[in-house]
Amino acid sequence: MSATTWDAMGSALLLDSRDENGACRRNGPPNRILEQMEAIGTGDSVFYRRWILANGWAEAAGLGTTFVLGREVAPSLERATGAATVILGAVVAVLLGLILEGALVGLAQEAVLRRRLVALRRGSWVFATAIGAGLAWTLGMIPSTILALGNHDAAASPPVEPPALIQYGLAIVLGFVTGPILGLAQWTVLRRHVARPASWLWANAVAWAIGMPLIFLGMDRVPWTASRFTVALSIYGICGAVGLVVGAVHGRVLVQLLRTPTEH
Repeated sequence: MSATTWDAMGSALLLDSRDENGACRRNGPPNRILEQMEAIGTGDSVFYRRWILANGWAEAAGLGTTFVLGREVAPSLERATGAATVILGAVVAVLLGLILEGALVGLAQEAVLRRRLVALRRGSWVFATAIGAGLAWTLGMIPSTILALGNHDAAASPPVEPPALIQYGLAIVLGFVTGPILGLAQWTVLRRHVARPASWLWANAVAWAIGMPLIFLGMDRVPWTASRFTVALSIYGICGAVGLVVGAVHGRVLVQLLRTPTEH
């Protein structure tokens, strides 16, 4: 294409975007493109903020309540002996994680996600999140349950906790493993709506590899000897803060995924 042709095309585009007095019109092609780009950017920012906040309050309400209830029943379980009691405690923890954390986080996330994925079937994300949370809690409870079964004899000495750095390192590994398990159930829903949905698994791995040690770190700073209200408030605050961080990490990836919807 010659330089003359390019000049002609540029002049036509410029003339189309100006009025008879030579002033720029807001509805010219360049301005329409800019406005569309600005709208997309603004939409992404609003969605991203809503996603972070949804994860924050849902983790505070769901995970926080799970921990608070767990603290209330823990003394009774510690006084009881026998393998059946240990297994029952693990099952209750998994059910609380599935119902409280899984369902609440799923509801909060779906409410935001349906603003962008209008074809998302109502309840599908909630169900997938609850199943993923149940699987993640099951995997997370296996190590502590095995240790408890090995020490349920009243005469046995309590296990020695590893140093804090080792605990935090194990928490990173636990988050990196359980994050994709939670995300896998959601992936089965997301893959129908976006291209490259596998990125969601990595996003959850990274998000929870950051979030899990923050939970451990926060719980180490809860004033356990204070009043029940103070302890509960601390737990809710920690879980809410972790939810904000986790939502910020995998929410950034989700924004990118939603920009490339599937053809069908």
